[in-house]
This record gives sequence, C-alpha cells and structure tokens, in this order.
Amino acid sequence: MKLKHAFFTLLLSAVSIGGAMAAGSPMNEDFTQLVTLSQKAIETGKTGTVEAFATDAETAFKASKEKLTTANSPAMQRITGKLKIGMNEAKAGKVAEGTAAIQEALSIMKEPPKAQKFGGGS
Repeated sequence: MKLKHAFFTLLLSAVSIGGAMAAGSPMNEDFTQLVTLSQKAIETGKTGTVEAFATDAETAFKASKEKLTTANSPAMQRITGKLKIGMNEAKAGKVAEGTAAIQEALSIMKEPPKAQKFGGGS
C-alpha cells in the first residue's frame, strides 16, 4: 500500500513540474499579422467609413482571438481586450473611440520585450 502512495506522489510531482514550466509567457512574440490588420483598421477608421471600419476591426479581433489560443500571454490578453473594445465601438458606429482602442492595442504590440525577472528575493 505504501509503495502505491510513493509512486502516486512521484507521478503527481512530475506532472506539476511540467505544468509549471508551461505556464511561463513566451519571450518573443510575433505580432506582425496583428500589426498589419490593426494598422489597416486604423487607416480605415481615419476615413470615417463605419461599415468598412467595423469589418476591419472585426477581422483584427478574430485574428487576435485565434492567436490567443496558441500564445496565451498577458500581453496577448490585453491586446485582444483592446481589439474587442474597438470592434464593439465600431459596430456601435463610434469610429473615433474604436480607432483609439485599436491604437492602444497597437501600442501594446509595439512595446519592446521586457526583461525577464526570475526569483523573488528582496
């Protein structure tokens, strides 16, 4: 009976260590597709055409949502949230507010990579 418990504990610790390694955010994320789609949506928003802006904003949001399934990082979550706000504002006919939200997402995409911090000492 005790051998079963020891084996189970060993198995559980191996699985939890693997999960901890997978939880980190990627060091280099590629936002090139999202940058081009967001820039296109911003340019369309500057023209003031509501229907075209809503279509481009929705395309950018769908691409970010698809990328979120493979690259789930805090930056990607913030970008997807801003693009969703931009899409919702575009559908509501608020082109200026939607363009501003997409510009905020674009500024997050263009941020340089932050230095990795390891450990928690003082």
